[in-house]
Amino acid sequence: LFDNAGMDDCLQQLLNNTTAFLETECPKVLVSKAIGYAVIAGSALVKLPQILKIHRAGSVAGISHASVLFEFVATLVNVSYFLPLGYPFSTWGENAFLLAQNSALYILHAHMSGGLRASFLLEASAACASGYVLYRRLVPDFVLPAAACGALGLRRCTVSCEELAGTLPMLLGLVGRLPQIAQNLRQRHTGELAFITYLLNVAGAGARLFTTLQELDDPIALAAVVLSLGLNLVIVAQILLLGGTPKKAANKAA
Repeated sequence: LFDNAGMDDCLQQLLNNTTAFLETECPKVLVSKAIGYAVIAGSALVKLPQILKIHRAGSVAGISHASVLFEFVATLVNVSYFLPLGYPFSTWGENAFLLAQNSALYILHAHMSGGLRASFLLEASAACASGYVLYRRLVPDFVLPAAACGALGLRRCTVSCEELAGTLPMLLGLVGRLPQIAQNLRQRHTGELAFITYLLNVAGAGARLFTTLQELDDPIALAAVVLSLGLNLVIVAQILLLGGTPKKAANKAA
């Protein structure tokens, strides 16, 4: 899980021959590892400002339930995708911390918008079951219609469970962010969305883009990072341009 292939050799070269060290790929490897673990460390607290803002306001005004749900499921599926692959923890570990925080946000949003009803338990159970199925790679390979393959520009029409697990978070991230983006435009404010959380999301996605390019030959992981960066940039721009909950809405919620 914490495989650091080549790290020992690089550190040995750094200690024994600095000139030779600088002429190899080792500097990039060490920088990538450092950035990767910095992203993971930052991810441990990235959702905390959002959780605290909701707690202080006592409201989830302006925060889309669909966005919260799909982000929770997306991180769950992301962990299910990466765990069996044996990639270094530095290349995906933030997803584990994000899953814990998105779970807390999902529960908090459900609690403040009607209570933990049967619908919440059904959603949560279905999400966990889906994560387990994808982690165990229990979905058999399936074939997409030729028309869909042509429209998507795919080289082959057969989709494996691993490819499904890697692609789903991108689709869920897109589906999850679009309702929030649309809701922000419709209500002309961004409600209780925490600016610092989305700014950290942008910074983390930018850093993860570098480590993915440096350490992984995985187009699915790369596409997911690029999509995440773009969608978070849109929400950061909305927070800056539209602002938070208007005073009238805030007073009404209080």
